[in-house]
Amino acid sequence: MSSRSLQSVLGAAQSVPDLLATASATMKVSRPQPSRWFTRSYWQLETPPASYATHDGWSNADVDVVPVEQRNWRAVNYLFLWLSDGANVGTMQQAGSIVALGLSWREATAAIAIGNIIIAAAITLNGAIGSRHHIPFSIAARASLGFYFSYFAVVSRLVLGLLYFGINSYIGASCMLIMLEAIWPSLKTYPNAIPTHVGVTSNKMIAYFVFWILQLPLVMIHPRKMRWLFFVKSIVAVIAAFAILGWAVNTAGGGGPIFTQSSKLTGSARSWAWVAGINVAISGKTTLALNMPDLTRYGHKTSVAYWQMLFIPLVYFIFSFIGIVVASAGQAIYGTLYWDPTAIIALWTNRAGAFFCAFAFGLATLGTNISTNSIASSNDFAFIAPKWLNIRRGAFLTAVLGGWASCPWQIQASATSLTTFLSGYIIVLAPVVAIMITDYWLIRGTRLHVPMLYQNEGIYRYRGGVNWRALVTLIIVVPINLPGLIHAINPKIDIGNLAYFYKASWLTSTFISAGVYFVLMKVFPATSTYVDRTVESLDDESHDMALANEPQGWEVEKGSPTQPANGMRY
Repeated sequence: MSSRSLQSVLGAAQSVPDLLATASATMKVSRPQPSRWFTRSYWQLETPPASYATHDGWSNADVDVVPVEQRNWRAVNYLFLWLSDGANVGTMQQAGSIVALGLSWREATAAIAIGNIIIAAAITLNGAIGSRHHIPFSIAARASLGFYFSYFAVVSRLVLGLLYFGINSYIGASCMLIMLEAIWPSLKTYPNAIPTHVGVTSNKMIAYFVFWILQLPLVMIHPRKMRWLFFVKSIVAVIAAFAILGWAVNTAGGGGPIFTQSSKLTGSARSWAWVAGINVAISGKTTLALNMPDLTRYGHKTSVAYWQMLFIPLVYFIFSFIGIVVASAGQAIYGTLYWDPTAIIALWTNRAGAFFCAFAFGLATLGTNISTNSIASSNDFAFIAPKWLNIRRGAFLTAVLGGWASCPWQIQASATSLTTFLSGYIIVLAPVVAIMITDYWLIRGTRLHVPMLYQNEGIYRYRGGVNWRALVTLIIVVPINLPGLIHAINPKIDIGNLAYFYKASWLTSTFISAGVYFVLMKVFPATSTYVDRTVESLDDESHDMALANEPQGWEVEKGSPTQPANGMRY
């Protein structure tokens, strides 16, 4: 190497530290600061670029339209959803509450079938809004209720969802207690240290805490990934239901005494018992009818919503019938009629069998709690405070507030007035379902401007953010069933023939609401909210503007994929 080249290399090497020193002196290096959990920015969510909301923070990824790549639920996934929801303790007890009205087992099963066909139609029609436009219930409600009045429906469902989340968790704790006692029989005689007025024993509280802890991580799973959980739960629950059915029939040597009993009622009393039985079969799924778009919006095709018309009646009829057989055979075996299958399981001396069946029914109860209450409440939280809450954070709040703040053991231990009120709250939710279905299918003909649903100054604002036609409908319909609800809470209050309205509370609320709302929208049409074709995104509007600006000589062939013959967008 020559002396000149060696000198140049040494000079370059010597200049490197000088360059770094100069750079550090002249440039301000920005280093990312670690996020702190107590800062405002740490908890605040970012509104995604695809949001149609008017302002930042008025939406988030869980409230927006579901992207195409996340629409991965197929029809079979909804079958597993309903299997995990239907093969549970509540469904098997439902027939008992109808038989208790004085009907025979044949009449009870017929009432269950009719009721589930009716509610399946409501779930299908409302769920189609989600599978067609991939929006949650809270956003879809703005089309019929108005931008701000939709919060009334969302908050109403949220409060009910939180309370029922706790109640279902407490039911799941009954299954957990059987499991723990099967492992540690000494838990049956565990000394109680909780005062009687609290409404729960120490061993039951231990079971509740264990069930809540195990339920928490499953509740936190995002709904679009929940389909695998429903698959596992449905398989386990179905096996357990048929296992206890086989045991009951084999041990009793037949179906038991209930199948030889006839109806205890005649005349109009029998007819009204039929109506009440159908109403019982319908009422329990009203919240699902309301929030079904929260689940169907993940469907990969519009047709996934229509399969509910087959799945729901089939699943609930089968497992309600199993409940009748198990209860009847259990009466032949033990001499007492137990409509709750877990009460029969608790009497088993086979600890392994008791553990497995209790585990399966507990898992099914958990599935019902997630599909009916947790997913609904989580979506509601994300809608109410999208700047701070998404579905996962909403699920955590649901687990804490619904699981503990609601004190479900006191609700169950108290007089029936509170539980009667909760079950009677359908007189508010059923009219909302009817308004949404009537508005979407009969008034708008399934045409929505989806981006406008996210804008507070959009076409769905109405006057002051309230569709007064929907408000008037609720003001007219809800009071009709209030006397019946009051009488159900306190039977000493005589309301005369108004009690008949409440026996058919879901039917009267739904069909009267649909009729009143339809008439009001036809007599006083909200024409500013109507669109002649569905607009799914702002790209659709840009395309329409491009067509409008084309030269006069350019024509679109009538009936082409760009412009269908009837002017509608498919």
